[in-house]
Amino acid sequence: MPYAVTHILAAIILVELFRTYFIKDNKKFPRYYILIAAFGGILPDLDWIAVYVLYPFGIDIWKIHPAYTHILLLPLALFFIGILASKLKIKNKELGKKHLHLKTIFFILAATSLLHISLDLIFHNATALFYPFSKATFGLSLDDLIPLELRNFAFATLDGILLLLWLFYRQHQFLWFENY
Repeated sequence: MPYAVTHILAAIILVELFRTYFIKDNKKFPRYYILIAAFGGILPDLDWIAVYVLYPFGIDIWKIHPAYTHILLLPLALFFIGILASKLKIKNKELGKKHLHLKTIFFILAATSLLHISLDLIFHNATALFYPFSKATFGLSLDDLIPLELRNFAFATLDGILLLLWLFYRQHQFLWFENY
């Protein structure tokens, strides 16, 4: 299963590319949204906090971790909260002086939590997307193609590759802006 760094960097890269190539306006889409995307990228794994609290009481991690936060209900709920925020009178309100909109925050959290779940579906085989309605699990199990001895190394390498790609991309942006 991908590490937290992969989830964070994938969310950052996705939102950064969306911001650069589709929005193209720093005032409409400030960089603070990228920080929110990083949080959304690990949002489905925040149940690990409960694991640290409940482990001393003998509760197994795998009874807690994927069951409640790795289901489609999480991004769907965040998406509908975003729609609700856009329909309410607060839709034109900006949060603080940073030009952040509540609806955009929830849409970003929905998209990046869905990205997290999608990455887990690609690499893992036991994601119950429709829990508690169905316990059927889905996944491509690409991590099974990696020898067991190399899995930790492979996912650490993926973290490093994503970090380098993001750093090269950011450096390219800085060099491009220096020429103008």
